[in-house]
Amino acid sequence: MRGRPTLFRPINQSLGRQPSLGLIPAHLLAPSAGILVSFYIVFVLILRLAFGWFLLLSLWGITSWWIVVGQKTWKFTHKFKSVPDWNRGHLPYHPCLREKPHDHNETSHWD
Repeated sequence: MRGRPTLFRPINQSLGRQPSLGLIPAHLLAPSAGILVSFYIVFVLILRLAFGWFLLLSLWGITSWWIVVGQKTWKFTHKFKSVPDWNRGHLPYHPCLREKPHDHNETSHWD
C-alpha cells in the first residue's frame, strides 16, 4: 500500500464543529460557571438552603441562560453594552488657571 496513491486524505473530524466540553458548548462554560458560583454563594452560604435546592435552582438558572442566549450569545449580551457617544461641539476655551490682570502703570523691580 505504500506505493499506491490513495484517493482520500484523512482529515480532522472536528473541523467545522462547535467546541464543547461534553454536552456543554464552550461559549456557555464561563456563564454557567458564573451562575453556579453565584447561586452557591446566595443559596447555600447566605440563605442556608439545602444542597438539593442549590442544584435545582442552579440547573434552572443555567437552562434559562442557555434558552435566552442560544447559539449566538453575542446577539443577547451585546444589547447591554453602552454605545460610545461622540459629539462634535465647539465650546469656548476656558483656561484652568486664571492670570492676574496686568497693570501697565505698575513698575517692576527690574526697572
